Amino acid sequence: MTQPEKDWTDEYLQELIKFNHELKKIPSESRVQRIEVISKQLVLIGKLAAEFSERYKKIYATRKRVHAEAYIDAPNNKAARAELAVVEWREKEAEAYGNMKRWTNAFESTKEEINALKYKVKIDIEDGSSRRGA
Repeated sequence: MTQPEKDWTDEYLQELIKFNHELKKIPSESRVQRIEVISKQLVLIGKLAAEFSERYKKIYATRKRVHAEAYIDAPNNKAARAELAVVEWREKEAEAYGNMKRWTNAFESTKEEINALKYKVKIDIEDGSSRRGA
């Protein structure tokens, strides 16, 4: 018998919160340092996005299976009975989809934040402002 996979979600969230506290302590002028911490956050956000994507897909697969089984087993009004059999699964699927989208959006937003900081660092280097501490 196989052991169920460990749910790392809470640990990822705690780690993300830790990095967020660390980030708040870093001055906005310290762009390279901010990029380093935000990059660490990005890794965790990516893991969370993947986890929630997997959960969504598993719920989707279960809903499809339950629908098919109910359709096959229904003596009449097959489509209606199959739809009624999966109402609860559709609600779970919608919630899982929302979580997946939130974390996927967070991942993309964080990537954009890192890119914006990199661009500012590049400009600082080109105009020499990084040597003045700005």
